[in-house]
Amino acid sequence: MKKEQKIDLVRYWKFFTLGYMMVAWIVLVFFMDKPEWTLIPAFILYLVASAIVCRAYFIGMIGNMYYFFRKPDKAKVFYTKAVKMKTRNVKALYNYALDALHEGRAEEALGIFQRAERINTKTLFDKLIPLAVSSCYWVLGDIDKAIEAIEDLMKKYDYLNPNTLTTLAYFYMLKGDLEKAEKLTDDALKDNGEYAPAWDNLGQICYIKNDYEKAEEHFKKALSYRETMTESLYYMGLIEKSKGNKEKALEYLKKAGSGYISALSTVKKEDIDKAMAELGEA
Repeated sequence: MKKEQKIDLVRYWKFFTLGYMMVAWIVLVFFMDKPEWTLIPAFILYLVASAIVCRAYFIGMIGNMYYFFRKPDKAKVFYTKAVKMKTRNVKALYNYALDALHEGRAEEALGIFQRAERINTKTLFDKLIPLAVSSCYWVLGDIDKAIEAIEDLMKKYDYLNPNTLTTLAYFYMLKGDLEKAEKLTDDALKDNGEYAPAWDNLGQICYIKNDYEKAEEHFKKALSYRETMTESLYYMGLIEKSKGNKEKALEYLKKAGSGYISALSTVKKEDIDKAMAELGEA
């Protein structure tokens, strides 16, 4: 019901554009007897006017374009401007907030995600935004709200992708409910048997249970699908350390430390540095 009350401005704009072009054809071609090519400059003028009137949305679109072409720095410039102008471009809001979340600005990201959720009308973001919101709560230290955000999503949709299931499983693991964490992770792997984070989840669950042999098996499985998996590399380093294999442990830990570590990484740079220091490596 709530979703039906939202106004899809993009859909209205498309209808308005179609109506404008029909009126332009009637006036220019039918009544004024102008050649049909005159519709081109008329349409260009319409787009310029739309860009001016809806400039906050348009600036967000430019950011989305740069993001699509993998130019995140340029995209960020336009996203920042669009957000300050209170854009209603949900994709721009989502991408900006996601960057903020990865950079550790979880409180700011949460507010932007919630704004995007209030105006969103697309099913894709109806699933993506609550998942991102849950990660914000996790970073902010509220695991219960993180779990609640995803479980509310599960009530709305019959299908959730492996990423969402694995994330929820990790939150339950943090809560100490290893049985539920393992069940959700198994469900994720039934959907995609090559999903590295799910194998890493199983490895961490076994590691908590002190079943290092099984944990190692799962971590190696995760690394076979994603060799740069920071968490699996870190725990493999700890396992090799427990075996007394200093050289092998340092190899894993150095690889873990050289990878991409953001606020959403479950293993932090300080954890890796501490483990290496314990092995006598500065």
